[in-house]
Amino acid sequence: MEQSVLVPPGPDSFQYFTRESLAAIEQRIAAEKAKNPKQDRKDDDENGPKPNSDLEAGKTLPFIYGDIPPGMVSEPLEDMDPYYINKKTFIVLNKGKAIFRFSATSALYILTPFNPLRKIAIKILVHSYPFLVV
Repeated sequence: MEQSVLVPPGPDSFQYFTRESLAAIEQRIAAEKAKNPKQDRKDDDENGPKPNSDLEAGKTLPFIYGDIPPGMVSEPLEDMDPYYINKKTFIVLNKGKAIFRFSATSALYILTPFNPLRKIAIKILVHSYPFLVV
């Protein structure tokens, strides 16, 4: 768990989102729940961790991360923001380095993040120029 938090920004921080990634997230969530079973779940926005404003959905990837490897464009990647380390999310980057964040839970209760139909829908959604005819 600590290793994924301490990954420095750069081209090496891009990791594919796999079934093992999802299982690791679920283990972190279970460990967190086991650690604090009776604690009241108060949303303490002032003192709690906050998402990195540079890695918000819709913004472009900061220059510190470098170029996206060609095979990783429009592919599900592990979320690089430490705030989302124990949340079921993944990101997809398009050619323009725009960040799209998606939930890793099953869509419509049947489409897992690894379902081919959902992967195609994500590729269409993040495509920079959907109506450009080459």
